[in-house]
Amino acid sequence: MGEVMPVVAGDTPLDRIGVILPQDGDARAVLAARPAMPFSPPVLAFVEALGRALRGDPAVRRHPELVALGFWARAANIARLRARFEGAYPEAVRLPRGRCLHIAPSNVDTIFIYSLLLAMLAGNINLVRVSSRAGEQATLLMQVFARCLAEADPAVRVATAIIRYDHDAAITDALSAAVDLRIVWGGDETVRRIRQSPLAPAGTELVFPNKFSLAVIDAEAWDASADHARIARDFVNDAFWFGQMACSSPRVVVWRGSAAACALAGPSFWDAVEAAIDVADPDWEDAHAVAKLMAEQEAAIDDQGVTILPTRTNRLRVVRCNLSDIEHRNPGNGFFRETRVGTLPELVDLARPHWQTVASFGVPEADWRTALAVTLPSGIDRVVPFGSALNFDAIWDGKDLLAQMTRITVV
Repeated sequence: MGEVMPVVAGDTPLDRIGVILPQDGDARAVLAARPAMPFSPPVLAFVEALGRALRGDPAVRRHPELVALGFWARAANIARLRARFEGAYPEAVRLPRGRCLHIAPSNVDTIFIYSLLLAMLAGNINLVRVSSRAGEQATLLMQVFARCLAEADPAVRVATAIIRYDHDAAITDALSAAVDLRIVWGGDETVRRIRQSPLAPAGTELVFPNKFSLAVIDAEAWDASADHARIARDFVNDAFWFGQMACSSPRVVVWRGSAAACALAGPSFWDAVEAAIDVADPDWEDAHAVAKLMAEQEAAIDDQGVTILPTRTNRLRVVRCNLSDIEHRNPGNGFFRETRVGTLPELVDLARPHWQTVASFGVPEADWRTALAVTLPSGIDRVVPFGSALNFDAIWDGKDLLAQMTRITVV
């Protein structure tokens, strides 16, 4: 880790940082703190307390993504992560990177907490820049986080700060030069902008730019299923949180099977999805309807072989298209493209580096392993069952985050 920064006052970029949490926090003091060994008892106690507080807060129950976070932070899951982490290099000593700067996204404004908690578990000290456009979920999360941080061990409080500042290159320059690891969540443009601020010579970074995710359904498996309502509910949970704009939210449904089987399965699937949307009642604005109408009309004008499928309401719009057109513009909030493949390798061979999550139903794991091994795609980071697309794990975007947030000392 680099030279410890002295805590001094003055008119410098670091003095223009607003510290949200803790209330008496100071960015310079955090940068001067000492890291800890991975999975230190004070950090474990804090993470368990945060999870317990989220699971027990009645206000949290209105927000499924915060409920999921509380479940993720339970002791049994952290123990699983620790066992995998400690088993990877048993002959080495794993040490924290040191100081971490996290740049949180604005479209999925609770994702920063997973990044922060993993970096804390890895023993690092952390500054997290959050967006000024925080939504209701992020505000509630901050309140719960603040309560737990106030009761945490002093070693945890002094090594953690949630910060906010306007787009100020000088501040980002100063922070980037002061940290050992920079973690950037956001779109491609965010990554490009932040990369204009140089890291220290020994510094490193993790970036999470634009991603594309989809769902794959085996047509015969869908037809044979006796629980269409549950499957559709899991799909809606995958797609509609965050307005379909999370990196792992499916934006395309790809059917596997013969043309006849897929033609039979599609209408019943979308009917079940519409029923699940009625029950879930996701956030809705008139602007969503306009954006989807424009997107489907543009598709009809620009793309060959497009069919706009009938749906009962504008909460769901589906455009059937050619396989080559599945990545065209998607406004989210219930807009899907639909296509078909006869075999899995037809789809997997198209995967590009920005393809992230495949939510899969009815396709055996062995089929996925074979297709990946045969085609060697440059993309696809994870294949998960319906209902699990948004479940965060320490392996994300093809990276083992706990491994990347630590360094290996061979003894």
